[in-house]
Amino acid sequence: MFDDPSLEKSLDDVKKHLLRPVKDDDEVQELSKIGYLQASDDPEEHETIILASYPRSGNTLLRAYIEKIMGFVTGSDCDIEKKLNKELMMMGLAGEGLVDKRVLVVKTHYPERYGKTKFYAEKCILEVRNPIDAVTSLFNMVCTGSHNKSIDNGDYAKFS
Repeated sequence: MFDDPSLEKSLDDVKKHLLRPVKDDDEVQELSKIGYLQASDDPEEHETIILASYPRSGNTLLRAYIEKIMGFVTGSDCDIEKKLNKELMMMGLAGEGLVDKRVLVVKTHYPERYGKTKFYAEKCILEVRNPIDAVTSLFNMVCTGSHNKSIDNGDYAKFS
């Protein structure tokens, strides 16, 4: 696939790299290169883009790509007091709870659920995942209370 075999990575490797917890000063310095958009007197300077998806469709991974590749913070309409949203902040998504012009992309799960903050946007990215995979992933998240853990395969029989 790549000319250089050292560049070949699985999707799991990429996800682990992008969504790993921030632990050392080098990573903190790297994250400091990610910036907020500058507020302007002209609200038309950039359009807000909604990243709309059913929960567990991959919006966290897409936000991590946007932040690492494009270099700016993405937001969300979530309640930052909730445990799972705090975990996302600890993974490096510093824009949790932001919906203003400091961010270009704002994640939402509306209309599946209402976010904490109402906001308006001019454009939309609709992220879609196979519903069977999304629902299975959501089931794992609800059962484990975590973004990155799964229940044991044998536990599925208990919930049938």
